[in-house]
Amino acid sequence: MQNVYVKTLGCKVNTYDSDSLETQFRDKGYKVVRDPKEADISILNTCSVTENADKEARYLLRRFKRENPEALIVATGCYAQTDSQKLLDMGDVDLVFPNEVKDRVASVSDEQLKVKRAGQDLTAPKIPADVKPVAENKQGHFKSSLKMLAADSNKTRAFLKIQDGCNGFCSYCLIPYARGASRSVAPAEVKTEVRRLIDQGVKEIVFTGIHIGDYGDDIGAQSLTDLIAEMMDWPDMIRLRISSLEPRELPEKLLKVLAQRPELFCDHFHLPLQAGDDRILKMMRRTYTTSQYADTVAMARSYFPKAYFGADIIPGFPSETDEEFQNTMAFIKSTGLNYLHVFPYSKRPNTAAAKMPGHLDGQIVKARSKELRDLSATLKEEYFRRFLGETVSVLWEKDKDKSGRAIGHSRNYLDIVAPSSFDAAPGTINNVKVKGFVEGQRLLGLPQN
Repeated sequence: MQNVYVKTLGCKVNTYDSDSLETQFRDKGYKVVRDPKEADISILNTCSVTENADKEARYLLRRFKRENPEALIVATGCYAQTDSQKLLDMGDVDLVFPNEVKDRVASVSDEQLKVKRAGQDLTAPKIPADVKPVAENKQGHFKSSLKMLAADSNKTRAFLKIQDGCNGFCSYCLIPYARGASRSVAPAEVKTEVRRLIDQGVKEIVFTGIHIGDYGDDIGAQSLTDLIAEMMDWPDMIRLRISSLEPRELPEKLLKVLAQRPELFCDHFHLPLQAGDDRILKMMRRTYTTSQYADTVAMARSYFPKAYFGADIIPGFPSETDEEFQNTMAFIKSTGLNYLHVFPYSKRPNTAAAKMPGHLDGQIVKARSKELRDLSATLKEEYFRRFLGETVSVLWEKDKDKSGRAIGHSRNYLDIVAPSSFDAAPGTINNVKVKGFVEGQRLLGLPQN
């Protein structure tokens, strides 16, 4: 039996894609291993949201080659799409599969491993010959439809990619180049896969995508709201989480649907903000103002008052002043956000922001990033403290903490640790009483009879 190792960088969409790759290799008789030193094929599913993500990808690919020179080294994902040539030039990578041909990874890699094991030169080009350079890869070059792929992850929750791509072209972002235009999985395919997962015993499904609010627009199908409304009527529907929504794409109609079965909806909203200053938002080509964003949060909170609200933030955008950065800090606090994903501005090729004047010194960007991360830690602790003494429903994970205790998450994504005396089986759900903080920002939950 041959072994395959898959490492994921970046977002939940990449997590789903990696789960799908593992499933495809299992179907070919491979064993999925958790150490690249044991692998016959090592795959890195790359991210390219920042320059640091690119650097991490190159570092890991070199490490894979150094630690296991006999393995076939494969790069795929967003960096493989936006700068294939950079990866080809490294000399440590055997095959490069941009996102648009990610569905070929398993079949071609399997064929080329046999060639390599036979002591022959690889017969396939390092990159599929029909792939165009990123400069030519406008949105239309990707496939026009999106298929639901099997992705059995053996995790307690299942990620389901129902949409991919983006039509937005924010001035700082490479995603339209890396992922193509917005494309949706047909509703019938989504419902079939959700039904399969329910029958499999999965306890929570996470709908994920690059721009989920666009779901259905490209195929004239059900909207996200209508799709969820239909499944929420299923008597055996399981917990549902939505990974991220653009702030203008959280309609009250969807909130009403979700509120009808609050025991199923995971009240955790991730609404990308990027900046809390209207001039910067306009330069970023975002589709909302700060007041519109605040209104969306307030509306969602009116339906789910205990919900966990998070946002992406980009400090150090070109020409951002100290005053504008402080506007962002103040807006985050006034809006009542509970955590932040901080992405320091990074100049990305082929983006409008890369050509803008006023790029800031790296030390300024670094300092602003730290200030935001410190704020995020404070906001998260304040939010978690609100639940001390309360009873919450926790889904236990497969992984354990450093002390071997079970860890899990409530519907609103509180990070819960079980006492060492409690044997919490992965994939089970228990009511626990939140007693206090343990290491870091985790909470101790005592199971209730």
